[in-house]
Amino acid sequence: MGGDDPIAQTVLSSVASPGEAMRSIQEVQEGEVLGNYQLERLLGEGSMGRVFQARHVRLGRQVALKVLRPQHAQDGHFVRRFFQEARSVNQINHEHIVEIFDFVEEPQRGHVYCVMELLRGQSLAAVMKEEKLALERIQRIGVQVCTALGAAHALGVVHRDVKPDNLFLVHRGGQVDFVKVLDFGVAKILTSEGTGNTLDGTIIGTPTYMAPEQAAGLPVDHRADIYAVGNLLYEMLAGHPPFQAHAFGQLVVQIITQQPPPLPERLASGEAMPPALAELVLRCLAKEPEARPQRLEEVTTALLMLSGKAPAALSVEEEEETPTRRTRMRPDAWWLHPRLPLLVGGMAMAMLAGALTWSGLEKLLRPASVPEVVAAPAPAPAPAPITLTVHTEPEGARVIRVDTGEALGVTPLVKEMPRSEASLGLRVELAGYAPLERQVRLDSHAVIEVPLAKVKPALPPPTPAKVAPRKEMKRDDLVDPFAQ
Repeated sequence: MGGDDPIAQTVLSSVASPGEAMRSIQEVQEGEVLGNYQLERLLGEGSMGRVFQARHVRLGRQVALKVLRPQHAQDGHFVRRFFQEARSVNQINHEHIVEIFDFVEEPQRGHVYCVMELLRGQSLAAVMKEEKLALERIQRIGVQVCTALGAAHALGVVHRDVKPDNLFLVHRGGQVDFVKVLDFGVAKILTSEGTGNTLDGTIIGTPTYMAPEQAAGLPVDHRADIYAVGNLLYEMLAGHPPFQAHAFGQLVVQIITQQPPPLPERLASGEAMPPALAELVLRCLAKEPEARPQRLEEVTTALLMLSGKAPAALSVEEEEETPTRRTRMRPDAWWLHPRLPLLVGGMAMAMLAGALTWSGLEKLLRPASVPEVVAAPAPAPAPAPITLTVHTEPEGARVIRVDTGEALGVTPLVKEMPRSEASLGLRVELAGYAPLERQVRLDSHAVIEVPLAKVKPALPPPTPAKVAPRKEMKRDDLVDPFAQ
């Protein structure tokens, strides 16, 4: 569940009578049965509701049940907002967004709940409390968050509450840190159908991670999520969010008026801070939405292009002291030898006496003649993944693997794929448009553009021509060839 809802207190006043107030206190408990599900364990709770681990009483399948609190279940506004979360998530249908299977209303019992996939892992907030994240891990998490939110933005959905508590890390298919984005409970639909769901001027979200326009109660769009991604990256890199205060008012003033402090030269893990990454984070945290990256694909590409994934090279001393490595330096770094001052001290005297030329000094210093101690070759590293980018006109099309039928996401799609020499067949589908298939090679970063053509409505079948009835003729009648 996300953090406390800032407008929850105003809704408590909507309870009409003491009898209703008494009923609103009745919370579902572990062991109770809701519909087809028995509640096994409370996983978390917030102001809007509680999340339970539950089991289907007949099938035995374990799920997570997000149950709206009883006082909110009686309020039409909260029920619509709760249903909006389920609808938004199902419209996006992305592997990095928690899956919601069903939305159930039981008015006679005062129960409203969502049935969701049960995740086993830890929230990013819990992980960051236990350990300092390495640069490679930060990149991997950031790319997945951007991919999930980019898919939501393609369908006009803005999350508005991106924070470490709403990002869950699980193990899936041998991949560690597989990200699941949770809690679209305060999401905003930026379509003609959903523009009236939230009033402008209402502050919704978690204050620490709000964009300036969101903290000021101004209208927001997808660039508020881009600001939140910058906030998230800042906290993973520095170990704390850019703005912190004890009072809500002080925090809002900082967010709206102050520039974020510069990122440290080293990450919380001790690694050197890549300047390009620090610049990207500060761009995302720009006060004006126009100064930020305008699409999350820009952030994803910048994260993937960082050189921080390469392991740092050993120093000369480490190379000499490690018996499993070759005892030689790079040919172009012979002058970095640690005993160079002693060698040059003696050789400079010889050069002054004319006994040694500069070319001779260079030959003596180069370790080409030093015998090498070669250990068993290290296993070849796994090939680095590539980035597959798919754009369609119009956007919002589903991209499906032809070989397996797996849905990769919706366009604009930016997805990390295993590097391969083989070609991959992709099928692009959008309602009202003719599906298309494309082949793409995965031996390097790939970008494909797919223009979609509208499907022409089928023409009605032609009306059969009316046939004039044949004139009955007797066998003995005369046939007049000039008759009309």
